[in-house]
Amino acid sequence: MDKDLPLELLGPLGCGVQTGAGSILLALQAGPGSSVVVFGAGGVGLSAIMAARVAGATTIVAVDLHENRLSLARELGATATVHGGDDDIVAQLRGLTRGGAQYALDTTGNPGVINTAIDALRPTGTVGLVGAPSRPLTLPPSALAQGKNVRGILEGDAVPQLFIPQLLELWQQGRFS
Repeated sequence: MDKDLPLELLGPLGCGVQTGAGSILLALQAGPGSSVVVFGAGGVGLSAIMAARVAGATTIVAVDLHENRLSLARELGATATVHGGDDDIVAQLRGLTRGGAQYALDTTGNPGVINTAIDALRPTGTVGLVGAPSRPLTLPPSALAQGKNVRGILEGDAVPQLFIPQLLELWQQGRFS
């Protein structure tokens, strides 16, 4: 690492930022034109939103319970936001993603949220799980119908020695901030 880089920038890269960005760029491999829904707009989720923008996703939706987080998500690249307390989240997400998201990322670990993420996927879509489940996860029999995939992700599937310098380069280019 360049010794002139600010320490407050480097610290979060090794955990939350790497997890969120790596989940989108490395594990899920979202690309240009894709649709991404991120459940939870904390540090990991906001990093995922920035990464989706870098990847060229055209639809990037943040879902959270807190309006201040949703507002920040819009500033960082979300093309739409949905309040997590709404009754019709799946219908809203399917509408925003034209039939279902190609990729979803759950940062909450909440089994109900995970099932919502699966329901909001298009056929053959993939949901990545980075949040530690708060209780046992039970999927309904139809959850994996239509080729839907559920994938656990650890630290964004990143090799820190390779990925963190890539994130720093994106930041220096003004593309990841």
